[in-house]
Amino acid sequence: MLQTKKGQRIEWLIFIIVTIASMAPLLLTRFFPSLDGASHLSNTNIINQLLFYNNKLFQHFFILNPEPVPNWTSHFILALLKLFLPAFLAEKVLLVLLLTGIPFAFRSLMRTISPKNILYSYLIFPFTHPMFLFFGFFNFCIAILFFLITLNYWLKHEGGSWKPKKVIALAILVGFTYFSHVVIFGLLLIVIAARIVVVTFAAYLCKTSNFKQAAKLFVAQALAITAAAFVPLLLFVYFFYTRPGTRQITYIAREELIKYLYTVRPLISFNTVSEGKITVVLFLLLAALALTGMVFLIIRAIKLKNAENQTQKEENDSKILPSIQGWWLMASSLILIFLYFSLPDAYGTASYTNLRIGYVLFLLIILWISTFRIPAWFGLIAAIGGLYVHIHLLAYYTPIVSDLGKMASSCNKAADKILPNTLVLPVYVMDNWFTGHFVDYIGVDKPVLLVYNYECMTGYFPVIWNKDAKPNFHLGPPAIPDDHINFEETPGRPSLSIDYVFIVGSYDPDKDWFFTTLHRILGKHFTLVYASEYCSLYHKKP
Repeated sequence: MLQTKKGQRIEWLIFIIVTIASMAPLLLTRFFPSLDGASHLSNTNIINQLLFYNNKLFQHFFILNPEPVPNWTSHFILALLKLFLPAFLAEKVLLVLLLTGIPFAFRSLMRTISPKNILYSYLIFPFTHPMFLFFGFFNFCIAILFFLITLNYWLKHEGGSWKPKKVIALAILVGFTYFSHVVIFGLLLIVIAARIVVVTFAAYLCKTSNFKQAAKLFVAQALAITAAAFVPLLLFVYFFYTRPGTRQITYIAREELIKYLYTVRPLISFNTVSEGKITVVLFLLLAALALTGMVFLIIRAIKLKNAENQTQKEENDSKILPSIQGWWLMASSLILIFLYFSLPDAYGTASYTNLRIGYVLFLLIILWISTFRIPAWFGLIAAIGGLYVHIHLLAYYTPIVSDLGKMASSCNKAADKILPNTLVLPVYVMDNWFTGHFVDYIGVDKPVLLVYNYECMTGYFPVIWNKDAKPNFHLGPPAIPDDHINFEETPGRPSLSIDYVFIVGSYDPDKDWFFTTLHRILGKHFTLVYASEYCSLYHKKP
């Protein structure tokens, strides 16, 4: 069917419909409730307050990170969008960009690598909703998009001369990859380097080039990627060189890493048992397709051995041996497997390294499988299997997203009761690791200053604390020691009084000194101005 223009148009239409339909469950709620999403939206609001509104209060507490950290892209996009859109719409635009960009970029890359096996592109759909999306790791997801686009650009231009315009375009793509996520930037360079080596060896071993020509090809390609990545590479080295060496390094046991592979752990967001029953089907499908490809390769190799004459052997040889694309993707996958089992999963606050590598590894494996010369109807099996897993995962995610979306909207609604340019103490007391940053939803649109900000503490994001000018702040009247809590006590600096206390969940006033004192302060000196089943907001009495 795909050999006719009508069949190709129908298949292309199906791909578009699946892409659009896949977005629906994530766009039905006002906010897309994710682990870090609220923090990113809140911090882009801080960026705008600093850059465009000259907000003096915010300038005392925050500054833009002078280090060009590789976590800027999503903040930059959201900050620009929020100049003319409310936070929830800006987030939706970013989600649409990711949920359409990644499948289309992957399909375009597969069309470059293996155009006859385009049905394997449907295997990307489960990977458009990975744990990284639900965790709000938007920069990582954007980096994946640029990884696919940059790789495709390289493949399309590697055969020609690298003129300045091409190198500049490549440098822009590589730069965006770096400023999105440092791990994906590193993997991109590794995969391109593997490509250069494989293509050079293939040109020499297949006798399409002599040694001098092959060496010249290698140098030209190496210089092109080095020139394009020169500045990001310097920043890459600086980024790791300046990280404190005392941070805790965490490794995951080999047995657990193996389990991560056969359960396709990068796709599991909420429940390893429930989602693992679905994702393991995807692993079995990929394993079966890879095994089938190897079997057909062996069968054809036997036919080559039994060929009657040299001409027939040469003809069969070109049909049997893996293509350059296959060798390159296999080599890249092996390198990533080595890194997957060798690198630590966490280095201080930077974590999930193994799962990030594993995610890219699965994308390369799908591309590698598409290079096998197997009957075309296996592509249909791959497409149906990929959609089966994707639909079941979406069915599992939809009610969870709906419930979490109600909580996110409820937290955001509390901001209606907060005056601009006031200080808010966020208190999170729920036993749910996923909603720990939902307190930030009150600061995504209004100039509301939350005195706690995890991104500012890490140094990995565009906004950091203004340590040279950050005021002290306190809760309750200083004249009554029993009703007073100091949070900052830097000598010689003014102390500002907290105007609002925003509580997500319900606290036990007898838990410890802090909550006992907080309960007393709220009862005497604050008024409840907003309450829902998820959160409550208290305003300081005049």
